[in-house]
Amino acid sequence: MRLRGKTFLIALTTALLLLSSCSRPQGPQASCDFVQSPEMQRVSWKGRFPIRIYLHKSVPVGAYEAIDLAVSQYNATIGDGRELIRIEARGVDGELNPVKDGYSTIYWYKTWDTNRPTEQARTTIYWSGVEIFEADMRINEANFKYTFSSTGANASSISQSTVDLYSLVLHEFGHVFGLAHTTAQGSAMNAVLSEGQVRRKLGTTDINNLKCEY
Repeated sequence: MRLRGKTFLIALTTALLLLSSCSRPQGPQASCDFVQSPEMQRVSWKGRFPIRIYLHKSVPVGAYEAIDLAVSQYNATIGDGRELIRIEARGVDGELNPVKDGYSTIYWYKTWDTNRPTEQARTTIYWSGVEIFEADMRINEANFKYTFSSTGANASSISQSTVDLYSLVLHEFGHVFGLAHTTAQGSAMNAVLSEGQVRRKLGTTDINNLKCEY
């Protein structure tokens, strides 16, 4: 559940150089637990909603419910009537290899990096300046078993030998929005999700951080 792939794309033209030389640099922002640029500005989607998510054909149909529930929670809790995330398509073709192509995609892996066996998932965000334009999520089935069945956000327990997929995806979508890890109690963005642990609600810290930017 670590954030990877902080990528900058910088297009330099004479006009942009002239503009930047005349503009006042922006001051640092409060982080609100977001990933930040070198200028200490929050990195986010900057109002480009909905974030369109594609489910790769590797994602089992049984996982769709947990993903849909996590999407619904962000839309209901943070969206205030706006659709922030949308599942655009399911079962899409393409290689099982996230690339910077402008499509935010969820992938399901039956093999995983041997030097990262405890990593349950990985979300990579790509941004230009301070604006995210793509986020790819990889889920590790090679080293973990998942609980697919769901009774909603209020479920209190699962098998102690499985990882709760709903809780995991809720966390990874936080990275999609630009959030980093936090140690705040009750946060969905805590770095560790233990087997058997249920963490299906955005915490007060998560909500306040997201509303700080969105």
